[in-house]
Amino acid sequence: MKRLKQPLTITVANGKGGVGKSTIIRFLSYNLALKGYKTLVVDEDPQSNTTKTMLITKENHEEKEHYQINKTLMAGVRDGDLKSLITPIIKNLDMIPSHMDFKNLPTFLAKKYGIAESIDKNYHQIELKKVSFMRDLLEPIKKDYDFILIDTPPTTSVYTRSAVYASDYVILAFQTQSDSYDGALQFLENDMSDLIENFDADTDIIGVLPNQFTYHGAIDETVLADAVEKFGQQNIFEHIIPFAKRIQSAPRLGIRKDTYWDKKII
Repeated sequence: MKRLKQPLTITVANGKGGVGKSTIIRFLSYNLALKGYKTLVVDEDPQSNTTKTMLITKENHEEKEHYQINKTLMAGVRDGDLKSLITPIIKNLDMIPSHMDFKNLPTFLAKKYGIAESIDKNYHQIELKKVSFMRDLLEPIKKDYDFILIDTPPTTSVYTRSAVYASDYVILAFQTQSDSYDGALQFLENDMSDLIENFDADTDIIGVLPNQFTYHGAIDETVLADAVEKFGQQNIFEHIIPFAKRIQSAPRLGIRKDTYWDKKII
């Protein structure tokens, strides 16, 4: 980390939902902030679940009952400026919030750049503009952070593709279940390959992260073995995240470290 001359932008990705992406973003950003790294979370999910968790976390630390967001990510995209959206959560941790209006992003991009089929001669140029919008918006504020983590919705779409295109690295995450593992494979073989080969995305997989692993679970053990065979042991993170019931409380209670179980999760 001491050798880095620029911040790292990272997306946690998978082609399916319910694979632990938002959970990893929440706790990874919180931990990086605790370690003293200036961290920004960008919530590219119209469901805004990470935004809600972070606002509860902010209220817990500031002992405020409510915090009102005056401007959402969709408004920032329309204005071409994200700096005014930055919301402090705790020391060293900021967030760019999302809202349900971000579901209008595909329509906005289509109106701004046009619509083209893969057989059209200008298809590549139009798609490049769509997938690169987040990279261009983040560029002016990257200098203020050590890490920028981007959360994406549970679907393969312009949300995920633009997040990956803006990232230096991708954490390929999956819960140790068959559907989740298949989603990781599909994302790598389809979307990731397409962005690199056809749009020259300057990104790479930093590692494969199995999570919510149940020890001595037959399916978990089988899926993990399949992942090792497919990706190679050297490409899977050494520390596999185990299943923990306490994680399910984060969306309602925020992220905290004032009880035994919260400290254990951290």
